[in-house]
Amino acid sequence: MSDRRFKRGLIEAAVRDNETHGPTPLRSRDEPDAGPVRRSRRVSPWSLLLLPIAAAAALAYLELNRPAPDLPPTAEVDGPVQPPEILFTGPPEAVDVSVFPLPVERIVLDPGHGGSSPGTAAGGLTEKALALDIAYRLRNLLDDRYRVAMTREADMNVALDHRTLIANRAGADVFVSIHVNWLPANRACGVETYYLGPTDDPELSALAERENSEAQGYSLGDLRRLLDGVYAQARQDDSRALATAIQAALFVRLGAENPELRNRGVKSAPFVVLIGAEMPAVLAEVSCLSDAKEVERLRNESYLQSIAEALDAGIRDYAESLLPKAKLSGA
Repeated sequence: MSDRRFKRGLIEAAVRDNETHGPTPLRSRDEPDAGPVRRSRRVSPWSLLLLPIAAAAALAYLELNRPAPDLPPTAEVDGPVQPPEILFTGPPEAVDVSVFPLPVERIVLDPGHGGSSPGTAAGGLTEKALALDIAYRLRNLLDDRYRVAMTREADMNVALDHRTLIANRAGADVFVSIHVNWLPANRACGVETYYLGPTDDPELSALAERENSEAQGYSLGDLRRLLDGVYAQARQDDSRALATAIQAALFVRLGAENPELRNRGVKSAPFVVLIGAEMPAVLAEVSCLSDAKEVERLRNESYLQSIAEALDAGIRDYAESLLPKAKLSGA
């Protein structure tokens, strides 16, 4: 049955139903009174189908003919209209990590450079070889209490962004990149430790540029992502705390063997190797090959062991600072 025939059937049924329930027909005077006429109360099913259609049509009619709401009167303003003042909330306060007393369990050590990148070099020594030697020594010191991994265990190339990726995939709690510095002429050897952040120091910018020159796989289109990583606040306070502990241990331990050692402090710089780390991450300049006396010290295995012990002490100090005080006191 077509839609037209179906609708026509509905209309004819409604007409018949209305005729059945219409007013009582008139009787002539001569016709005897048969008593009250009973009206049929039978309801046709077709009328039930028409009720929702009629209701919907009535609602649609009322909606189309609803009067438009009155608009509020236009306010009269003397002079130019001032835009509303926009108020921003202040930046969230840094969360005190002491409320999350989580222990350090996994540490990733990153021996700087490697493979075709020797780093700094002097007197037959290279930064890549010294960093790997110190990392091995440090791993042996740490593995009595922590699970330790290295981004490289041989003289091989490892892209800068892959180093933190290794740490992230390993679920590391701490990332320490080990390097040997080169200072301008007439500068006494010093130690310094960095965490990720911007800098306006030309000397630090030059150092970061030198270290970042090994970044592979990046193009100009990656600049925004790199800058976002440098200026991100996440983990910055934790990284600064780790850098402070390592720097203090380096200066105290190595200063005992080299009274001329300079404490070059804790600093922030935009090192690509630290971008993307999901854990506290630092870069430690544990020595410098630009100092002839320091070159001779670095030939001595006992001095390399001292550097490893200083790094070990700094990492442990940081790790213990995260533990609840009651646990440290044995309560």
